[in-house]
Amino acid sequence: MSPDTVWQTIADRVTDQQVLALEQAAIRTPSTTMEEGTIADLFANYMSDIGLDVEMMDVTHPAKPGKTSRQPIGRLRGTGGGPSLMLNGHMDPGVEMSGWSVDPYGAKFEDGWVWGMGAHDDKGGVVAAICGVEAIVKAGVRLRGDVLVCPVVAHKLGGWGTRALLEHGVRAAMAINMEHSALTIANVCVGIVMVRIKVKSPELFFRYSKEARAAYENPIEQLCRVVQRIGPSLDPIPHGGWLTFTPHPELPGFPTHTFDTIHKEHYYQPNATGMSSREAEMIFQLRTVPGQTVDGVRADVHRLLEAIKKESPAFDYELTVPAPGSEEGWCQDPMEISREHPMVQALAEGHRRASGTDAEIGAWGRLGNVGDGNILAAAGIPSLQYGAGDIRTYKEWPTPDERVKLSDLVTAARAIACATYRICS
Repeated sequence: MSPDTVWQTIADRVTDQQVLALEQAAIRTPSTTMEEGTIADLFANYMSDIGLDVEMMDVTHPAKPGKTSRQPIGRLRGTGGGPSLMLNGHMDPGVEMSGWSVDPYGAKFEDGWVWGMGAHDDKGGVVAAICGVEAIVKAGVRLRGDVLVCPVVAHKLGGWGTRALLEHGVRAAMAINMEHSALTIANVCVGIVMVRIKVKSPELFFRYSKEARAAYENPIEQLCRVVQRIGPSLDPIPHGGWLTFTPHPELPGFPTHTFDTIHKEHYYQPNATGMSSREAEMIFQLRTVPGQTVDGVRADVHRLLEAIKKESPAFDYELTVPAPGSEEGWCQDPMEISREHPMVQALAEGHRRASGTDAEIGAWGRLGNVGDGNILAAAGIPSLQYGAGDIRTYKEWPTPDERVKLSDLVTAARAIACATYRICS
């Protein structure tokens, strides 16, 4: 058969009814972070029924050794000699916000929209991947390379399920991370680095000597110096300033930052952090652009703090990058692959065939977001991010009333089926 005939044979096996049924079943299965066992079983059974080899993998909570969840690894085995492809998506949706106008687990379908927790973040992405592979199987098309379908746990713990997958030895030549991207092909994504600055001062009471006063600066005021130097949260960081980077044309407004926490104890009040009243700490995050590294960020922040100390010798700091607890979670490198990469081109063709329109390639559909694709790319697996759903539909994100167009899920499934056929044949 010609490639066009094979494509049409595969595409015809992706139906609205097939995608809707699995999407609704997924939404109706609650799957809070590290409590994904039931939905893991749902996807495992479905993949097994359509002919994939399925392995169930236990994952232990990074901070709670007694708590585990599980994630299935579905494998469509190829005949040999072709590249392998991983389709990766997370099973845990975001935080359940208040204000839902429908049952968040009811999977309401109305006027072409499917409503519910995880409708596109990221249950819809997993559903599209599975249905795309199912279409290849039902069309009787044999691939040379293996296809791995990997619904993972604990994305909301910094991609813990994908990290566990890699530690388990699961690899592929390429990976598509099924994150919502408004059906754009995100070949470029920002990274994230968490920074912790802890400051301290000597004791000083209201009756003090000039010598004691000269050695003292209030810890809160020390942190205020840092805030003042860096500037307001979410403002673009000027090029040529304190942070070293090369601006990226696909990432306007980045790198940027946000101040997340400031802690300071008082000796007359209950202690929540274990710090003394002479200390304070701040954690802020940077969303970085390709070319920036953790070591580079650490050096840049160190220079900024040393400049403050030169002006104010009483400034007494301790810097930790990545911030404690974020080393294997919210510390992710930026990712980028060429527009000409075979996977990008294969998915662009798939999207064009599935939607009738040319694919948009670039960062805007995932602008500011990180995904498990960042983790896969850092492990040496060329990755991109693609999926149905657009957070710009809403006034805020996370949001109540998460929803996705069924037609977009079907388009994603067909595009993935086509790309998988091209890559793995």
